[in-house]
Amino acid sequence: MSKPNKTELTKYKAILEKQLASLKGDVGSMRDEARRASDQDASVDHLADQGPDNYDQGFRLGLIENEEETIKLIEEALDRIKGNGDWDFGVCPLCQEEIENAKKPGKDGKKPKPAKATDIWIPKARLEYLPWARYCVRHQETEERNREIA
Repeated sequence: MSKPNKTELTKYKAILEKQLASLKGDVGSMRDEARRASDQDASVDHLADQGPDNYDQGFRLGLIENEEETIKLIEEALDRIKGNGDWDFGVCPLCQEEIENAKKPGKDGKKPKPAKATDIWIPKARLEYLPWARYCVRHQETEERNREIA
């Protein structure tokens, strides 16, 4: 695993910009559809008939929320490519933190060992599949487990 070169960064940037444009269009049309559905006359003969409409509305809102989160991640990745992010594009900040902490002596004066042999660069295969990835697979799994617990 190594730092992405200029050609790879250009490729990732193009993929991210295309995905961003697509998602923004999708979110816009889903919002319009959700507004139309909520503006429709609510005069339904029976409450049971409202159930599917309410479910559809909730489902649409959930999709919008997920897409907006992905848009945010893509925009952050584009910032990292431009050099304006909190860390470099392709770096797993949690791996980087582990390595930096391993260099510092602990309270007992000994240097702690990282959990595993760590490389700060996210594997290129992961970036090919998910160019807005913030973390390596190991740390992404940890983040998702922590999110489920919270």
